[in-house]
Amino acid sequence: MRTSPYGAIAFRPDARRLTVSAPNGELTLWDTADPARPQPAGRLRLGRGIVAAAWSPAATDMLATASADGSGALWRLRDDRPPEGVARWAALPDRPRHVGWVAGGAWVFSMTGSGRTSVWDVGSGACVGRAELTGGRPVVGAHYRGSEVVAVTDSGWARLWRPGRRPGEWVKLTDKPVSACTWSSTLLVVAGPDGQATCFDAEFRPAHRLRVARDRPRALACADDGRLVASFGDDQAVALDRDGSVRWVTSLRARSLQIAGDLVATSGGLLRPTLLTLADGKEPLAP
Repeated sequence: MRTSPYGAIAFRPDARRLTVSAPNGELTLWDTADPARPQPAGRLRLGRGIVAAAWSPAATDMLATASADGSGALWRLRDDRPPEGVARWAALPDRPRHVGWVAGGAWVFSMTGSGRTSVWDVGSGACVGRAELTGGRPVVGAHYRGSEVVAVTDSGWARLWRPGRRPGEWVKLTDKPVSACTWSSTLLVVAGPDGQATCFDAEFRPAHRLRVARDRPRALACADDGRLVASFGDDQAVALDRDGSVRWVTSLRARSLQIAGDLVATSGGLLRPTLLTLADGKEPLAP
């Protein structure tokens, strides 16, 4: 989950739980098992407020968070029990902007907006490594590839780091600035202020290019099959197939987007999220 914007979200891969951030530092948990009627399922708060969250790729009930004071935490969020704090550590000396999982869920990373990164072992709580990953270059998005942390900068470069080693070589993705990026299990997608996007495979080789918006995308999400959803302008969102054909366009103010299964979770400033079906962009109907 990228941080900062009010309403940033993290959608659990099974599409049954969703977190939404608020300016007061609270993280609201939503039960989305019935997508037509999302229900509040608890609130989390830690340190000077939670600014980023990410669900584990290995354990559906585990959530990693990063707080404004630089601390990281793990939570166990079982569907039938109150939230449980599992671990906490002093991850960074300044405010994080990104949090995520590495090595299939064995490690958790926290990263600032300037690329300062710490990685922690989930089982032991030990620090696996620290690095200045981008040399101060602004980070647009952070994710992982296997046991490597990946940072994408606003200047169109990516850098990988395997904790315990020195950061790797820079990878040039695009000659243009990057204003939004997203990942799926198969693709990395970066988009520029002109609305053009490039999709890359796991080795950072360009797979295809397409236009995702008429102007600068505000948010971007990618499904595992390559379908994209982008928000742009004041209140527009568009879904595209992998070949760039438009599947649907809708009026929607979305600052954050994530896809899980056949659902798109969006948040545009209100605490209550909006869920859309990926196929047609409509709100799910109650059974």
